[in-house]
Amino acid sequence: MKRFYFQATGVLLVSLLLMACNDDKKNYPKDYVGFEHSVQSYSYNKNNKEETITVKIIAIEKQKEDREVKLSVNRSAKPNIGAGCKLTDERLIIKAGKKEAKTTLTLFPEKAIKGEIIQITCTPQWKGGETSKLSIELMPK
Repeated sequence: MKRFYFQATGVLLVSLLLMACNDDKKNYPKDYVGFEHSVQSYSYNKNNKEETITVKIIAIEKQKEDREVKLSVNRSAKPNIGAGCKLTDERLIIKAGKKEAKTTLTLFPEKAIKGEIIQITCTPQWKGGETSKLSIELMPK
């Protein structure tokens, strides 16, 4: 009988540990809507006229209504920095019942500078939404 209790206790502890370790949402606020990652690197081919980078916007929880966010590329005070890219959509809608949406950033490699960092800002268009930022470091192949 002791052996049964010992095995049952072991199974219970292991299952509790697995449930505690599988919390994907713990690093985000409950109502977070923004970028999946805050930093990303991208290798581009200088010979191409243009390339596209897919940017993913996530929401931690599904909602019953559409959610709109405004995206913008932060331009640097230095000339030509940030001039080598363009957002496809400046406003993005996460549809009701969905937890993500994607947009693209068009990169013009001939205008890109090695090691340049493009910063994209995501601003939720509802009261209480927090702004998030994504930094993309550009590196030639």
